[in-house]
Amino acid sequence: MDRQLSVYLNGREPQVTTDIDVITAAVAVPLLEIDGEDHVLFTVRSQTLRRQPGEISFPGGHCESTDKTGAAAAIRECSEELGIDTEQIELLGALDCLVSAIGVKLHAVAVRLHTDEFRPNIDEVGEIFTVPLSYLLNMEPTIGHLDIGTKPLRDFPFHLLEGYQIDWKIRQNYSVYFYPYKQYMIWGLTGRVLKNFLDLYRQGNTI
Repeated sequence: MDRQLSVYLNGREPQVTTDIDVITAAVAVPLLEIDGEDHVLFTVRSQTLRRQPGEISFPGGHCESTDKTGAAAAIRECSEELGIDTEQIELLGALDCLVSAIGVKLHAVAVRLHTDEFRPNIDEVGEIFTVPLSYLLNMEPTIGHLDIGTKPLRDFPFHLLEGYQIDWKIRQNYSVYFYPYKQYMIWGLTGRVLKNFLDLYRQGNTI
């Protein structure tokens, strides 16, 4: 019996099991030079999108089965959203992988754009804007916090757990970073990716 179980377990690839719908996505943090100064490019999501319409994001989206890596997915999405050739996108390197509280596994890469002529996909992109990199490096984001927890629903079998309290169970504290620029507010997952990029940029320039 043990041998049979061992053969079976060692012959399979362990999976990640969760009741949360995990989404694997990738974004590019694009740098481009404007008037001799580096800028970071952002997009404003189209108002027609079902998820987060009108919010600020980096070019990106879901990883497809044809994407060999997270970087490949990020570059593909960047090309599709901005309407530029992949040859005009230079991969600089990977940032840290982010796992959000709502089940998003987000790969992020820094890229250099070798064009400033964009033909944005209007189905996905409502607007493109850039922020001077020096502005972002010199500012401290406003930080807010969220509590992440669990809330029992009506079918929860409280009778099986003596003394279990019917309330929210706080599991974790979550930091949210806010970067204001003109009429724009950069926050959420985009704010977290931006903070990681800026931290790594500073570290890389002290070597």
